[in-house]
Amino acid sequence: MSLKVLKFGGSSIGNAEALRRAAAIVRDELPAGGLVVVSALRGTTDSILEACAAAGRGDLVSAQAVLEALRSRHREVAGELGHLQAVQADWDPLFGRLDQVLTGMAMLGEATLRGRDGALAVGETLSAHLATRCFCGEFHEVRDVMKTDARFGKARPQLGAIRHAAASWRAALSKGPLWVTQGFLGSTPDGVTTTLGRGGSDTSATLLGEALDADEVQIWTDVDGVLTADPSLVHEARPIPQMSLSEAEALSAFGAKVLHADSLAPGGRAGFRLVVANTLRPGASRTEILPVPPHRPAGAVTSVAYKEGIYLLRFPASAGLEPPMDAARSLEEAGALRFGLISSPAGTLLAVRPETHSAAEVLGTLAASGIICEAGWAVVALVGEGLRADPVAALRHLAALGHEPVGGLLTGSSTVSIAFLVPESRLGDLIPRLHERCVDGLRSSNPQLV
Repeated sequence: MSLKVLKFGGSSIGNAEALRRAAAIVRDELPAGGLVVVSALRGTTDSILEACAAAGRGDLVSAQAVLEALRSRHREVAGELGHLQAVQADWDPLFGRLDQVLTGMAMLGEATLRGRDGALAVGETLSAHLATRCFCGEFHEVRDVMKTDARFGKARPQLGAIRHAAASWRAALSKGPLWVTQGFLGSTPDGVTTTLGRGGSDTSATLLGEALDADEVQIWTDVDGVLTADPSLVHEARPIPQMSLSEAEALSAFGAKVLHADSLAPGGRAGFRLVVANTLRPGASRTEILPVPPHRPAGAVTSVAYKEGIYLLRFPASAGLEPPMDAARSLEEAGALRFGLISSPAGTLLAVRPETHSAAEVLGTLAASGIICEAGWAVVALVGEGLRADPVAALRHLAALGHEPVGGLLTGSSTVSIAFLVPESRLGDLIPRLHERCVDGLRSSNPQLV
């Protein structure tokens, strides 16, 4: 029997109306059963983190005020759906547990990563119980299967342990029930709750798809699949019906918000189809990410992506390679993303994006030490399987830049993308121009591109 896994993010189950839409999708997509993975209701994770921060400062009154607001909102949504009485018995112990965690944080005057993971688990589990009622399914605890190490806040999945633990789920789901479980959560070998970090709910769904030998994993979000460009800059951007895993990985690395790199790796290992679809428009276009690359004309570009907030660190040639490597290591350990390290006889250029307060502090320390540190840059990437077939096409596309002030050309192991650095101020003009030339221009002569 084939198995599908459906995942709904917080924006897709944010209120009663959204849950009704999701229930209709589940009925259409899983008439013979399957697995549904849900995130916390929209805004719940942020509220719990706010409560933890207040409790960590010793402000239990503020933390409990957030808790009560959270309780009221969940009761309101469940009441509107007619499921409040049914979920109350499941919810009361969860709210009680969250109250205990916050009280403990306030007494200690500290919100540890382990404590926050335990608190965040409540939000995911609340929504899973409500979704179970809405979807007429059975709730099953994801922490029984999603085994991780003890790196709280961003735990590493243990693939062998997950597959072993999922054996009973594989056997049971083959009989056709509809199960609902949480996203984002895991547990250590001794049963302590962990979270998978940024993009964790999508990653949960694909990891479960891998462990359960699923044929397809669907990520339901609020866009019509993966687009050819950011629609806020390119009004002509449109969904990409099919794309390769390599294209998806490149787009994830260079700014596509609908995809997260960690969620793509299981599909590469297991070979299932990964589908991105829109809960607001279930019948609209969707994107299929395939293990076998779809045909692309030689030189064709599938999408233009970008990432803002890049800092360039410039090291003189006399410094050698050790200082930039040490700087890159310190920044990455603090939570920065590294987009390039370019070394030449003229010196070394390090391109990073600080994702955390700690990374920003490290960046400030490096600048104070005398290293040239320039803000206001962005990385732009052209992505497409057609570049693998005709690598020289990338150079032809770059000719469209004309006299643009390019800060550096970024290359790597991927043969389906080429990226370069430009000032952020140029994005509003450059992205539409590249899309028109590299995507629309080639599509007009090769309609099979997208």
